[in-house]
Amino acid sequence: MLVPMDLYSLVQRKGYLSPEMAIGWKIGTYVEECFDDLSEVGVAAVSDDDATLALLHLIQRHGYPGQIVVPESARPWDFLFYHLTTGTQLSFTLIKKRIELPQEIRELEPELCAHNHEELERYQASLDFLVKSILREPVTSFSFIRQTRCRRLQTQNEEEQLVHCHHCGSLIPLGKAWDLEGDICCLSCAGLEPVWGIYH
Repeated sequence: MLVPMDLYSLVQRKGYLSPEMAIGWKIGTYVEECFDDLSEVGVAAVSDDDATLALLHLIQRHGYPGQIVVPESARPWDFLFYHLTTGTQLSFTLIKKRIELPQEIRELEPELCAHNHEELERYQASLDFLVKSILREPVTSFSFIRQTRCRRLQTQNEEEQLVHCHHCGSLIPLGKAWDLEGDICCLSCAGLEPVWGIYH
């Protein structure tokens, strides 16, 4: 299988190439192209798996320290990227049927053993095909992408003035409000991870 050089170094280090690793690399390179690089991009992922490992590899290859937020509670996306300069958010929600092995192949997993070469070869061939398709197809073939603009509300008023969040209705200091596509909202409703709020 032909593997891109940036991904190949990670594969060599880990000793294998998983579908999740291919997903993380593919999404990471897509975001890198959108923002020119990943130096000013906050990254969050719902799980700490091979996809997160690939994203971290992409971030660190240019010498950036790299930190990926893995929330403890559920999120409406699988990956979220926030460009600190432009306030652009990109969220990715994976299409499960496009990134999973077929059901009949998954059913082989509990029974896989070195003695059954036919089943092992069948499983490996299906796994290789899945990885190839992820690397070959565009990101939109296996994920829904949503782009929004979210920036700290620009105001000359005192921070003590309170405003209502357009989404949840809670009162927030005007100086801590966010502009989400023209709506005033709190940090939580803006969809940002709490740690990203301190960068503004």
